[in-house]
Amino acid sequence: MRILYTLLALLFTFAANAQQNPQYSQYIFNSMAINPAYTGTKGVLNINAFHRSQWTGIDGAPTTQALSVDGLTSHERLGLGLNFTRDKIGAYSTTSAYANAAARISVSARGTLSLGIAAGVVQSVLDGSELGVPDDPSIPAGRDVFYRPDVKLGIYFNTPRFYAGLSASDLIQYKDVFQIEPIRHYYFTTGYVFEVSNFVKLKPSILVKEDFNAPANVDLNGFVLLGDRLWLGSSYRTSMNLFNKNEVADPVNKRTALALIAELQVTNALRLGYSYDRMLNDLSGFQSHEISVGYYFFKKQDTKMLTPQYF
Repeated sequence: MRILYTLLALLFTFAANAQQNPQYSQYIFNSMAINPAYTGTKGVLNINAFHRSQWTGIDGAPTTQALSVDGLTSHERLGLGLNFTRDKIGAYSTTSAYANAAARISVSARGTLSLGIAAGVVQSVLDGSELGVPDDPSIPAGRDVFYRPDVKLGIYFNTPRFYAGLSASDLIQYKDVFQIEPIRHYYFTTGYVFEVSNFVKLKPSILVKEDFNAPANVDLNGFVLLGDRLWLGSSYRTSMNLFNKNEVADPVNKRTALALIAELQVTNALRLGYSYDRMLNDLSGFQSHEISVGYYFFKKQDTKMLTPQYF
């Protein structure tokens, strides 16, 4: 029963605070979901799919599935893409679909600046029949469904070794039928690739997710690339008071976690990724797993391109 009450508390906290943005660990290898300006940066048409099971062992724990596709147009100055995500926790779920566009501008011999926008629609569903709480007037007997529009904006700069991006999501403020108003989220990412030898490269990076209403979520990441084929690394996720002094009193909601991540470039076109997350709070007994698959659709003239995708 303690687990059930914890899950119900998390469900309504999730809904009341409009945490529609799902948790990712492998965004490090494809950041289009958090920054539309990333669209088309890989230079070729590519498709990515992933599944995340969070806190396995708890009935109704969060699960997330996502599918994205993006690429450059023929003149290589415009990136276009589509991104679909489904996030579910208990009886509450969100499904989103976005169309992305990014304009790429060369600002130096090796640097490119991208400006991106994503426009889409988000479906929110609360299925009261899954809660098993009869005769409660505050909980719908069946499915309550609501649709709302959303817009994301982003800016992204990269060279062959360095990148930095800033983006914002949930820019359209609109209360749904559950009186939930999405909280705007802001993301800052940056990273660099150091060449230790011809075989070994190091990639530290950071992600800051801020809404200015609660402590920021900060990811500190470190990876090693072996033979331009195998990424091995970890991510430490925690909360920090960067722009406010609000503390998270409930230890369950503190998002401190450690993720172990691996990605293998099986061929020049196919990559596989896996992450194992362990919470460092009261949910430490439950693990999270995430798998991803990516595929590059090379043109004939691109088949000689052996440059690895560092980010």
